[in-house]
Order: sequence, then C-alpha cells, then structure tokens
Amino acid sequence: MNWISDLAAKIQGAVLSDEASRVAFASDFGRIVERKPALVVRPASGGDVAEVLKFAARNSLHVTARGAGHSQSGQSLSDQIVLDMRSLDQIIDLDERNSTVRCQAGMTWRSLLEKLLPLGLSPPVLTNNLDVTVGGTLSTAGLGVASWRYGTQADHCLELDAVTGEGETLRTSPSSFPELFDALRAGLGQFGVMTEARLELRRHQPRVCTFYLLYDDLQALLGDLKILIEESRFDYLESWCVPLPQGMKKVGGERLPFAQWFFPLHAAIEFSGGVLPDTRERLRGLNFYKHVHTEEGSIAEFFTRLDPLFALWKRGGFWDCAHPWMECILPWEVAPFYISQVLQNFPPQALAGGHILLWPAHGSASTVPFFVRPKGEAVLGFGILPAVPKMFLGEALPRLERASEAATQLGAKRYLSGWFSFSQDQWRAHYGEKWSALVDLKQKFDPKAILNPTLMNC
Repeated sequence: MNWISDLAAKIQGAVLSDEASRVAFASDFGRIVERKPALVVRPASGGDVAEVLKFAARNSLHVTARGAGHSQSGQSLSDQIVLDMRSLDQIIDLDERNSTVRCQAGMTWRSLLEKLLPLGLSPPVLTNNLDVTVGGTLSTAGLGVASWRYGTQADHCLELDAVTGEGETLRTSPSSFPELFDALRAGLGQFGVMTEARLELRRHQPRVCTFYLLYDDLQALLGDLKILIEESRFDYLESWCVPLPQGMKKVGGERLPFAQWFFPLHAAIEFSGGVLPDTRERLRGLNFYKHVHTEEGSIAEFFTRLDPLFALWKRGGFWDCAHPWMECILPWEVAPFYISQVLQNFPPQALAGGHILLWPAHGSASTVPFFVRPKGEAVLGFGILPAVPKMFLGEALPRLERASEAATQLGAKRYLSGWFSFSQDQWRAHYGEKWSALVDLKQKFDPKAILNPTLMNC
C-alpha cells in the first residue's frame, strides 16, 4: 500500500501498520464487531490530525477517531485508518480563577481529575469509568451520577477545537461555528475529530457521605427518586436492579431460573468535613425497605468508588467477554411498566459480571441538541449492562434487541455509547425531526463521508 508511506511522510506522529498493532485496534470494548484497520496513526498534534484527514479526503479513505475504545458497536473501529487519540493527552491551560480547563481530547478523565483534585476542582459530571477519554465521552454526551442535575459532560463543554472531514481546523463554541459545535457534541464523531476541549469546572466539597438504601418495590423507588430530584436533597444518585435467584419455575412447559428483584439506591452528598449531614432530614418521608449502611470518605474515594468492582470483573474474566450494553432513556410515565416487564422475563444468570442501571434526571437537565431524549419534566435512564461469553451472543443479542425495540415503541430513546444495530429507518426514527439537519451538517462538514461511514450512513 503506497498510500501508507505517503501518509507517514506527512506527519510527525507514529504510523503503525504491523500486524500486532492492527489486531490490537480491530475490536472495541463490545467485542462484537471486528474491523481490522490498514493503519493506526498516533498523532503528535492537532496538525497531524488535519494532515491525516486532508490526505484521507483526497484519497477517499475512511478514518475513525478512537480514544479508549469503550464503544460496543464498532463506533471506534475502521477498516482503513484509526486515529489513536490517546497520544494527545495533555492539559493546555488550567484557569483556576475562572474554573475552566483546556485539555487535549485524548486525555482520560482520570488523568484530568488527578490534576484537578488538589485544587478542589472537578468536572460537574464524571462517568463511572474514569479511564475513557474526554473526546470519547463528549462525542456520545457523557453521563454520570450527577447527570440528574447537571446533564451530560457535553453540556459543560465551552469550546471544541476540531478538524472537519475536509481537514479544516476550527475552534468552535456557541458563538463561533455554533453549528459544528453542536454537531460535535453527542455527534458520534460524524462531523469532525475533536483535538482540544475547554471544559467548565466546579468547586466541590472535600468529603462525601453516601446513604446505602435498599428497595423491594420498584414503584416505591421511582416515587422516592422523583422526590429526590425535585427537592435536590443529594448531589449524586445511582440505582440498580439486582436479582435474588429463587430457583426454577415452569415457563411454557420448561423449567427456567427466576428471581425476585431488589433495587439498591446510593444517595450521596458532599460536605466540608466534621459533622455528617443530618440523616433524619435527608431520608425524611422516603419509602425504602431498609437503610443498609452509611459511609463517608474523601471525594477522591467517591469518584473512584467503582475501581474495585472493575478490578473484580477483570480478575474474573468478565472484562474480556462481549459487552452488548443496551441503554435507553425512558419517558417517566412508562418506566414502571417497561422495567417490570423486562425484569419479569430477564434470566438472572445473564448478569454475571454486569448490572442493570437506573438513573433519574430532570427532563431539562441537558440542552445538547443531538443528545436525543424523550420530552417531559423527568426521564429515567435504564441500562442492561451484561458481560456475555461470545458463545452465548446468539442468544443474548436478540433478547436485547427486543428490549430495545419495546423501549422505543414506548417513546424511549437509545443512548448511543452502547450496542445497537440500527437500520437506516431506525436512525431516522431515533433523530426524528433532527434527522434532516444532521444530514445537512454531514454534507457540510464531511462531504466525502470519510468519518466512520459504517455508522449512520447519513
């Protein structure tokens, strides 16, 4: 391939075409889709990114930007050129007085947080997995346990430097190239490659107190979650659906495992130290089954609270399984019916090395245009996040597809960081009235469709 040597001569970063490098970038965290690149480029600068995209546009080559590769449907894969953005991982400017930071898009949230914590600063929203990149989560929106109040990570992005599909480098914001700024955030990498981001930060309290509550009734949990987001009693909310296996029962003449479902809720609040927040006041009027535990610790411990869980999953081999995560955002009024139906038919053994997440949010918490969600005063996120041995994918994927289709029929919208297999009609239905604008933006900023064309085909 002569074009590889031609491209290598134009950039300062590493150009990798050996078999081991190509195989290492042939799959993502989902481990469902495989697409081996012809070339992996580790750019040394935003200028390198521009050179790659100019070259690709001239030669009709496909390019995909990849951060930590935490996608599950091949969003970070390419059969031609992969940009390994992790080589762009530096802070450019940290403005402590105005609580902002400019960093390169390949920086992980963990690395950024390590620089910010000594200053008493943090992003308003952090994902549970801190080892994903800034650009990666901004391209899908970026959700976390503070999203109920603060929306997505993309809502707190003030500026983005990006290279369009034609190789043009632009600094975008609400006042400069606003169309591209809006398209980049939650745009799945379809309109440009982010190279730098200026992010809003917040001052936090140094300690966090977490109340571990357990519910045995879904309606009681949802009622309390509605109260908690309306009254803003806590800073962080996260909940799960957890099966307690009961044995086997007959279903259609066949004996199958079944479970009783419980619903843990972790409600956490920051404080300055000394006296803990008043338990009686915080839990007043809530209808939990049991107050299991209360724990306090540093905010750094809170932000990394799931690291031990991820370590267990890795040690148990679950991290190496396939991850067809089905995440959606439900209209609040249909959530009880939908979740009850899903859990009633969900095999409890399918969650080994995974979990089912619930997260409430104000319907107006996010204003990112292409982060599509149902309308309403409140919405409820629901995510089935299993680890599936590849031999069982043939059984798991149709089940998850049915859960996805049922959700969308009830007015839900999919969160597009996970696994999905949309047809063209499903893409149009997902974006609805925004679809035509998205198609126009694609033509404007990536007219030759070189940026990850296997995804939307818009």
